[in-house]
Amino acid sequence: MKKILTSMIVWFALVIPAYAGSFGVTLTSATIDTALTDDIDSNGTIDTRKNVSNDVFIGSVFLENSAELNNGLSMTVGLDWIPFDAEFDSRSTSQSSIKEKGSSTTTGTNKGTVDVTNHLTFYVQPGKVLDNGMTVYLTAGYVRADVDKVVTSISSTNKTVSETVDGTKLGVGLKKDLGGMFVKLDYAETDYDVISVTTSNNTKVTGDIDNKALSFSVGKSF
Repeated sequence: MKKILTSMIVWFALVIPAYAGSFGVTLTSATIDTALTDDIDSNGTIDTRKNVSNDVFIGSVFLENSAELNNGLSMTVGLDWIPFDAEFDSRSTSQSSIKEKGSSTTTGTNKGTVDVTNHLTFYVQPGKVLDNGMTVYLTAGYVRADVDKVVTSISSTNKTVSETVDGTKLGVGLKKDLGGMFVKLDYAETDYDVISVTTSNNTKVTGDIDNKALSFSVGKSF
């Protein structure tokens, strides 16, 4: 699926630039759902499962090019960028731990945080102009972002792991031209790669992150 989306975006990126360009800003209200699992001794057996949800507001900027096709059809290719760090999730839980036999019990808080930077979305939006002048469109996108996973644990050493994750985005939206400017309202869901961290006491924590987002965009054509 990712290879197909990437090929489509590259192809349209070569064809569309000769047509109308635009830039703008987007405000997104997103619900980030994470399915967490713990494998305490990394033996492949899941010891605990937990689903968590986090609501965030995210701002981004975009550049895109659009072409009007036959029969009221259109095609847009674009790039959306979140120009600052975004905390996708942060969770904590209390724990009592005995690190070594004969030692006293330690009570504290375990915490895990997922911080995202350089979040880029390459997308294509095939559309259809309606009789009222609005355009309804579909979105297919390829997402890439840098992720810092920070784990603070009372039963092992703290750990930070950085990696690049990919994802796919699918959505639907409406666009209204305002004479040199336009507004867009869309709903999309993004499925990211599974991420994981293994602590010094051999506990593997895995998170499967999905993003459901409602976005409002204002753009300027040039």
